[in-house]
Amino acid sequence: MPQEQPFDRKNILGLNYVSLYFVDLKQAVEFYSKVLGKPDIDTGDGKITGWKTGTTWLSVFPAKGGTRSDQNPCNCEFAIQVKTHQQVDELHDAFVAAGAKSSWKPEDTEMYEPMRFAAIDDPFGVRVDIYCPIKK
Repeated sequence: MPQEQPFDRKNILGLNYVSLYFVDLKQAVEFYSKVLGKPDIDTGDGKITGWKTGTTWLSVFPAKGGTRSDQNPCNCEFAIQVKTHQQVDELHDAFVAAGAKSSWKPEDTEMYEPMRFAAIDDPFGVRVDIYCPIKK
């Protein structure tokens, strides 16, 4: 289902200082902007691009600053906690509409705790988990 507006980031409760380094920096900024809206900080020269997410930041940088300057992130994953079970589904759908691949459709499950959980793989090799704890 097409996403008309970016996901409302006020519904994200936690994501802690995730920094991703991309060979395809411009395309990564465009992709994450489709989901999260305009970056809160963008120096325009690739030095700092970031979105305020809950109590912290998601930042993207040029690959030359990372550990492997010849490739996009590998085996990189972060989790976004949202406020409601419905928002898990909405954020999952927003990522898919922006071009991500669903790697785990939204469902109620249990990992470290009971939760509504979904996951996507972005076009650059990053897995993004989306969850909301289920209160007993």
